Amino acid sequence: MASVTQAIKSQTRDQKPENKRGERRHGASAFGFQLLVSGLWFLISALGCVHLPKTNSDEAMPHGAVCQVVATWNHQVVFAPDPTHGGTPTPGLAGRLYLFGPEVSFPLVEEGSLIVDLFDDTKPATGDGQPLPLEEWRLDPSTLKRLVKRDMIGYGYTLFLPWGTYRPEINQIHLKVRFVTAKGASFYADSGRVSLDKAIEPVTHSATEMSKSNAPPPVEPTVAVR
Repeated sequence: MASVTQAIKSQTRDQKPENKRGERRHGASAFGFQLLVSGLWFLISALGCVHLPKTNSDEAMPHGAVCQVVATWNHQVVFAPDPTHGGTPTPGLAGRLYLFGPEVSFPLVEEGSLIVDLFDDTKPATGDGQPLPLEEWRLDPSTLKRLVKRDMIGYGYTLFLPWGTYRPEINQIHLKVRFVTAKGASFYADSGRVSLDKAIEPVTHSATEMSKSNAPPPVEPTVAVR
């Protein structure tokens, strides 16, 4: 997680216009898939840390021309240890990114970069009618490649985005994803409004509690989707 976390650049930004044509063309099938994966997120949140089936490292990954992307997000802010600050729990957003061809059949793995923009929907829109932008994360191709994992849906990219501007009172957000292929083609996905549930707070133990227990020190909670 250390090298991946350090490679994710976060900054505030102004909203930029998007090309929506690809989204409209494949909107219905992508929306149905998003509902399916949202159900899986619900199960993962309800059951805790769930280890999904792993793939054989020798198995060939499916490749092909990307025509659409689908991103799904956990509705809870997750606190994970930050290796760049001595393991201090850092809030972040966890999700999965899937790439598809013309049909939403099986996910693809392709080289490209990713840009994720976070907006605050809790507050009223700004003077120009746009929601308040909070942060932007940029993942280069080498970083994104290291995030490829297989779950019960297929191959995808497991994301954890450290949220530097997080405040507990922010409970309505939306995220915009832009995947840029190696050839420069861009594909977009919008989360719609996401209502955040109570954050998954880090577990803390006092020195007295630790001295009374023979068990090893607890591991800070995280979301495991593999």
